[in-house]
Amino acid sequence: MSQPRRVGVRAVATTRTSLDVEFADGVVVRGNRFWLRDNCPLDVDRASLFRGTSVASLPDDLAIVGAELDDECVHVWYDDGVCDRVDPWELRARLTPMAAPGCVPWSAGFEPTCFDAARLAPESIEHHALLEAIARSACALVTGVAAHETEALAALLGPVRETDFGRVFDIVHEPQPFTPSQSADALDPHTDDPYRYSPAGISILHCVEPSAGTGGESIIVDGLAVAEMLREADPEAFEVLTSVRVPFVHRRSEPVERAGDVHLRAEAPIIALDGSGRVSGIRFHERSMGAVAVDTDEADRFYLALMRFARAVRSDTFAWRRYLAPGEAIVYDNQRVLHGRSGFEGAQTRRHLRLCTVDRDQVHSRLRRLRERYATGTEADPLPAGNLS
Repeated sequence: MSQPRRVGVRAVATTRTSLDVEFADGVVVRGNRFWLRDNCPLDVDRASLFRGTSVASLPDDLAIVGAELDDECVHVWYDDGVCDRVDPWELRARLTPMAAPGCVPWSAGFEPTCFDAARLAPESIEHHALLEAIARSACALVTGVAAHETEALAALLGPVRETDFGRVFDIVHEPQPFTPSQSADALDPHTDDPYRYSPAGISILHCVEPSAGTGGESIIVDGLAVAEMLREADPEAFEVLTSVRVPFVHRRSEPVERAGDVHLRAEAPIIALDGSGRVSGIRFHERSMGAVAVDTDEADRFYLALMRFARAVRSDTFAWRRYLAPGEAIVYDNQRVLHGRSGFEGAQTRRHLRLCTVDRDQVHSRLRRLRERYATGTEADPLPAGNLS
């Protein structure tokens, strides 16, 4: 979360290569000469907020020759005649090591935060809370969503992403399905679109008409919790699934009524890590997995790790289950959460769910703007990047 802006500044000191700012709570933040000039607010274009100069123009022997503190900023002078204005609290926020993303792993017994669609006005505190719940738990439940309001709910997240299925895919049982979701079969938990360089982001699964017979229970699994279990219980399996790149392929040679012809292919590890070794995303869809390029000895290690992950995903240990009622929508991060369903008696009902997705960067952009509005975070607060090729 945000650094304490009103902690007083006790003193500033310089060398030729750095600026030290000492705060009243004892924290000392050091800024490098090149970093300070590169991030100088005076070099930012006021209209675009992009930088206006290049580091190519900086002298190799640039030196700081002095600094002075006033009530609002630190003035820094350089030997090339430039005077820079440094916000000490911004310096602290940017150079203090970032906290781990506020992602909370969950397992069986988890209940997602529930929101009433009627209260989710754009830019409202409820809107902010919805986006925070998605960032934290990767899953939220919204009630009171009318059959025609799937895209209206998505608009709170960002622009709907169009795919070969269109903007919104109506998942309805079909006697001759062209995709497994249109069958009455059980679907093991999976992430969607792993065969895209950038898989589906924040997805909405909106119930219009539930199954009238038995079955059709929605299943949500936290891939982050599964990955962290594996990291602790079987470090070798965790290492394999974070390093071996798995191909995912989706082909449709001829267009069908509600989907175009495609040949999509992407490679990525099942578990993606960020630069600090934290889990940033999951990509798991066994039905679309291609042949993994591993030799005979490595194949044993890979498949034993994959089997352990798949068994955990199928178990009840990490699953949240719910029979969705009409008007209920699950909003989930497809690059962390896996979704599936139990089988149902297709002949007895139409069972109609609607699916659409919004890119994660759009959702995180809105969350950051609402954090600014409600003063609940800073630009430096990290959000996981997902599992990208």
